[in-house]
Amino acid sequence: MMNQMRHGLIIGAVVGLALGLFMWYNGSPWWMTLIMTPIGAIMGAAPWFLKPKEE
Repeated sequence: MMNQMRHGLIIGAVVGLALGLFMWYNGSPWWMTLIMTPIGAIMGAAPWFLKPKEE
C-alpha cells in the first residue's frame, strides 16, 4: 500500500504543478503554483488514506 500511496503523491504533485502553472500562465499570482502542488499531492494520496484498513 505504501508503494501505491507514493505513486499517488508523485502523480498528484505533477498534476498539481501542471494545474498551478496553467493558472499562473492565465494570470493567477505566482504563489498559487506553490499552493496547488502540495494540494494536488494530498489529493493524489487521499484515496489510500481513506481506504478502510483490512484487519
